[in-house]
This record gives sequence, structure tokens and C-alpha cells, in this order.
Amino acid sequence: MRTEFNQLRRKIDDYIKSEMQRLSSRLDANEARIARLAGAPDSQGMDEATKSLDGAARSLFETAVVKPAASRAARTERTANSNSGPASRPPPQLPIQGQKASFMQAASDRQAKENTAWKLKHACQHAPSSDVWEEPGETKVSNTVLDHAEEALRRCFEKTREFQRYENNPLLALNNLFNQLDRNHSGKLDRGEFANLCSVLDFHANNDLMSALFRRYDLDRSNYIKMDEFGRMLFKVSGDKEGKALSTIAKLRAALALRAGGFETLKAMGSQFRIMDHNHSNELSKEEFSTALDVLLGCFNLHFSAAEKLNLFQQFDRDSSGSVDYDEFVRGIRGDMNEVRLEWVDKAFSILDKDGSGVVETSEMSKTYDVSQNPAVKSGKVTPQQAITQFMQHFDANSDGRITREEFLENYQWVSASIDSDDYFELMMRNAWHIPEGEGWCANTSNLRVLVKHTRSPDEADEDLPMQ
Repeated sequence: MRTEFNQLRRKIDDYIKSEMQRLSSRLDANEARIARLAGAPDSQGMDEATKSLDGAARSLFETAVVKPAASRAARTERTANSNSGPASRPPPQLPIQGQKASFMQAASDRQAKENTAWKLKHACQHAPSSDVWEEPGETKVSNTVLDHAEEALRRCFEKTREFQRYENNPLLALNNLFNQLDRNHSGKLDRGEFANLCSVLDFHANNDLMSALFRRYDLDRSNYIKMDEFGRMLFKVSGDKEGKALSTIAKLRAALALRAGGFETLKAMGSQFRIMDHNHSNELSKEEFSTALDVLLGCFNLHFSAAEKLNLFQQFDRDSSGSVDYDEFVRGIRGDMNEVRLEWVDKAFSILDKDGSGVVETSEMSKTYDVSQNPAVKSGKVTPQQAITQFMQHFDANSDGRITREEFLENYQWVSASIDSDDYFELMMRNAWHIPEGEGWCANTSNLRVLVKHTRSPDEADEDLPMQ
């Protein structure tokens, strides 16, 4: 009997020892993992391990494993606190409620960004392109072709004697070469001087490509290229962030002009910014700017590097505040009309503004704008007064029922952005507002030119009459 008892006792002891070793190994692994994650002992794991035993085994387990582990953890914590001091203690963990709130806020922010990107993309893809004046597509040149032409022009210049002399300062070399050709010492290139410079450099291209290159460097659309800007955009000198930003703006403009309704897309994006600007700050952060630019570029299959986008952001963040005014950004990309085009817009506005007050009322519009041939009026879908109101809304930005010169001008700023040639812009204005005469390509085609014969005199005269 005693022998059987001793055998049973040895079996129990062996079982307890094996369980202790197995649980000890598990606890050591847990302690190591917990120490890596939080630096604290896992008391819950100890409790679960203790509950798995009962009676003498539990007492033995607590004596041999639990208490020593707790003691080791306490000594480790005291040592760490005494050696590291309060500065290196781990930061307090957020309570569960705080962690949940933080997670929910992050998810909300991500959703808001996705919604913003979707709205901008929707605005770009559904920008109105009807009634947008566009030049014939065959006169347009893509950015890819322009980039190759610019590279060829740069290589031609690098072969000159001036460049060989000032190889480390290409801007100075270009300026010296230009001074030899700049007879009026204006520091600017007109189209003829630009063509002469290209001829001296032995660079040759067709008229459309030469015009497109000139427009790339004529950022203010003044029909003159500023010599310093031309050199900086041509050579893209290392460290010249502004010069690189100007090149980026030129590329973006060319892409917008290449596609029908391109600048209407930019205008639609600007309108969407105003809708989403709930705090009326009129500003975009760097992240919002990058998102908006990616959406716009995606509509035209363009890609700008992170450096190009950063240079563009810094170009408009003039006060280094970390944000840009989105109206300033949109208008900066669009550009403004030159003096020649402003004169034509003023002529058109004076046709509407009969009393010269600077404001066009509905009554004045009724006297000038003939809606009798409007298809909607002829079919009875709208009344003549409704047709006039709809026409005025096209210019009336603040919807007050009146058109100011500034509103009229702003509308044609967007129209002008899509038209490269001053001659074509003149033709468009003559036809749209029945302004007679014009020469060559600019000759009015909406007015009927008739020959008047006088029966009492041999004199003859040409007169322009509006076509109805």
C-alpha cells in the first residue's frame, strides 16, 4: 500500500514539476513580450495561469513562480525609475475612451480628405465647356513637344562662344549675347527679337512651335519676354526655386490651354474651394494644396514631382505662413489679360453701358441685346425678359441683377486664358459684340459688308451692318 502511495506521489510530483516548467516558460515569454510593449508585468496572465491549477499545485505554483515574478518586476521598475528619472518615463497611456475618440477623429479626418478630393475631381470632370471660345486645335503644341524644343534651344546656346566663356554662369552668358541684339536696351524680347535670337543660335522651328515657345516664357502675356525670367526658365539653375516654379506654371498653363475647356476646369475648382471653405479663410494648407494639385493634374494626365509641387506652393506662399490664398493661386495659374485685350473688353462693355455709369442695368441690356433670334425665345420656352436675365447671369458674379465693369472684365479674364493669339481674341470680340471692321484674320465675320451705290453721285462706300 505504501509502495503504491509513493508511486502515486512521485507521479503527482513529476506532473507538477512538468506543469511548472511549462508554465514558467510561457510566463517568461509573456514577460519578455510585455516588457517590450509596455514595460510592465502581465498580472492577468499570472491570474489565468494560477486558475488553471488547484489545491497544492496552486499553492506550489504561487510560491515558486508568481511571487518571484512579481518581486522581479518590482525590482526592475524601481531600478528603471531610479536610473532614468522622470524625463525618460514612458508617456501616460490614453484611457480606452480617449483612444477610441482619437481613432474616430483620425477616421473622420481621412473621410473628410477623401470627400474633398472627390468633390474637386467631380468639379474638374464636370466643368462647363459649352460657349467657351477656343482657338483651332492645330495651332496648339503639347508640353512634350515644347520640352524637346526647349532642350534643343538650350543645347544650341551651349555651343556658343559666350557659353564657353562663362560656362559656370549661363545666365550671364545669355545676357551678354542678348545685349548684342537688344538695340533699344529694353531688357525684354519681343517676338521679332526672340526669333532673331533663335536664328543667331542656329535654332529653327515652324511658326506654331516658335509661338508656343514664346508663350511659355511670356508669363504675363505682355507680348514681351523678360530676359531674366527667360534665362532662369531655360536653364533651371540649381537652387533657383522661383525660376523652377515659373517653369511649372508655364507647363500647367500649356496643358490647360491644350484641352478644350481646360481653364473652365480650373475655374470650377476655384468655385469648389469656396464652397468647401467653411471658415471663410480663403486659404489652403500645404496638404490641401497638394491634394488639389494632384486632382487637377490627374484631369490632364500630368505628373509633377514633389519638388515641383513644393516650389509651386512656396511661390504662392509669399509670407511663409504655411498656406496659400486659393483665389490667388487660381488666378496666378490663369494669368491676366494684356493691355491690347483689355482695350477690346472695354470697347465691348461700352456698347452695353449706354450711360457710361460703369454699371449695366437690365434696362440697358434690353436695349442692346436682341433676344428675338434666341431659339429658346422663338420656341416659347423662355420669355424675352427671362432670356435677358439668363444672359446677364453669365457676367453677374454676385447675382445682384447688375453687371459692373469689374465683373465683365473678370469673365473675359477666363475667356482670354484659353486664347493664345491676340488676333484671335480680337476676332472673337468683334464677332461676339458686332464691332465692325478689322483687318486680315481679325476682320469681323458676324457683320454683313454691303456695297452702297448712290444714284445721284458716283461715290461708293462700304458699310458694315450687323447680321441678324
